Amino acid sequence: MSRRLKQTFRCGPLEELARQLLFSPPDKRIRQVFRVEKLHDQTDPAKNYPLDFLFYRISGYRREGKDSLLLTGEAVLPDLRLMIDALSRSLRIPMDDGGPVETVQELAHRLDVSSKTIGRWRGAGLRWRWAVPPGGGRKVVVVPCAASQRFIAEHAGQVSRAASFTQIEPAARRRLIDRARQIASRRDSTLNQVAAHLAHKTGRALQTVRQILEHHDRDHPGSAIFAGRAGPLTGRDKRVIARAYRMGTPIDKIAAHFSRTRSTVYRAINQHHAGKAGRVPLDYVASPIFGRDDADEVILGRPVEAFPQSDSVTTVALDDLPEPVRPLFRQPVIPPKQIRSLFIRYNYLKHCAAQTREGFDTYSPGAKQVRRFNDLVDRAGQLRDLLVRVHLPVVLSVSRRHLIGRPSATTGRLVDLLELGLGVLIQAVETFNASRNPRFDSVLTNRLLGRFATDAPHDDGPGSTQAQRRLQSGDAFKRLTGLAREAGVEITDV
Repeated sequence: MSRRLKQTFRCGPLEELARQLLFSPPDKRIRQVFRVEKLHDQTDPAKNYPLDFLFYRISGYRREGKDSLLLTGEAVLPDLRLMIDALSRSLRIPMDDGGPVETVQELAHRLDVSSKTIGRWRGAGLRWRWAVPPGGGRKVVVVPCAASQRFIAEHAGQVSRAASFTQIEPAARRRLIDRARQIASRRDSTLNQVAAHLAHKTGRALQTVRQILEHHDRDHPGSAIFAGRAGPLTGRDKRVIARAYRMGTPIDKIAAHFSRTRSTVYRAINQHHAGKAGRVPLDYVASPIFGRDDADEVILGRPVEAFPQSDSVTTVALDDLPEPVRPLFRQPVIPPKQIRSLFIRYNYLKHCAAQTREGFDTYSPGAKQVRRFNDLVDRAGQLRDLLVRVHLPVVLSVSRRHLIGRPSATTGRLVDLLELGLGVLIQAVETFNASRNPRFDSVLTNRLLGRFATDAPHDDGPGSTQAQRRLQSGDAFKRLTGLAREAGVEITDV
C-alpha cells in the first residue's frame, strides 16, 4: 500500500503557493503538476533561484512587484516533490498521462529491491506522483520512468547495493544468531551494537540484522540472546558499584549481582569517578610558564617537603583568643619567595587536572586518566590547605587592627571577624596571581580591610550576648573549622 511520506515543506513561500494552487480548476492543476515535474528535473541543488522565477515556472504567471528572496536548489527540490504529491493527490490523473510510469511494486520488482526501499528512495530524491490505475479505482503512487532513470543514474552505488541484497537463507540466519550470541557472551553490548557489528562484517543492512535478532529473542524467550539486558547501568547502579568496590567487594561478586561482565563493572567504576571529576571546580590562574615543554620539571620537579623549612612560627599574640582556637593561628613562617612558588605550583596542578579531564573518553574513561586526575586534585587540595593555614595569622592581625579604638573590641567580636576573614582568605587563595603580584600577604590585607569596612558586624556594645554564649560553649573552634570545611579546606593540619 502506498503512503504519503512524513515530510514537511522547508520553504514557507512554496508551501503557501501549494495551498493556493489547490484551489485552481482541475485541468489547470494537472498542467501545474507537469510544470512542477519539469522544474524539478531542471533544478540544480548547488544553485540559487529567485522566488519570482520559481513562481513563474510553476504557475505560469509573474507576480507583481519584485522579491529579492533567493532559495537554494537543495532546499527547493524536496518542496517541489511535496508540491507534486499534494497537487496530484487532489486530482484523478490517469496513469498513462505525462509519459510512461511504474507503480512502486513494479519498480521494486524490476530493480530487485523491496517496496520499503523505494519508499526510502522517495525521501532521498526519487520523484513520484499519484495516479489512477487503468479501469479506475483508488489512486496509487507511481514513479515516472524518466524520474527513476534519473535517480538510478545519480545514485548508482546505492541502487546497486540495494539490488544485490537477497533474502537471508536459513543457514546464514542461524550463523548470524550464533555469532551474535558469542559476541554478547564476551562483551556487554546492546542488541543494536551487535547488529551494527554483524551488519558491517556481513555487508547486510543494519535494519535487516537487527530484525533477525529481535525476532529470534521474541520467538525464543527461553534462549534469548539479550535477555535480562534492560539497558545501560543507571547512575545509581554506578554509585552502588563504586561504593561496593571501595569497600573491598570482589569484582566477580559485583558483576554477578548486576548480571554484567567484569569489564562492564570496571567501566562503571571509572565512569562514576569520571562523573565526580566533572563536578570538581578547577578554575585556575594561568601563567605563561604552564605552556613550556619542561613545565613539569620546573614547577613540580622538587617536592614540597624539600623546600627550605623555617623553624620559627608566627609571633602574633594569641592571649585574647579562646584556648581551643589558638593552635589554628600558631603557624610556621614561610618566606614570600617560597609562597610565590607554592601558588604557581597550586595553579599548575589544577591546570594539569583540567587538561586530564578534557581528555576523558565520555563512554569509557581510562582508569589511568581517572587516577591521574584524582592524584592531581588531591595534591592541589593539600597545597591550598597549606596556603590557607599559613596565612591565618594575617587574618588575625588585620582583625585586631579593625577593632582598635572600638567600644566592642571584645573576644567575641574578634571571633566574628575571624569567621568573616576566613572566607576572604580562602577566596583570595583561589584568585591570587603569583606572576603579577609578588606578595600575597599584601593583597590579602587589602582585601580584608575592604571587607571589614563594608560587611563587619555592627558594634552591639560590650555585652554581645550571642558572641559570649558562643565563646562560653567552646564553639569558636568548631565554627571556624566548620566554615573552612564547607569551602573544602582543612585548616587543622591533620
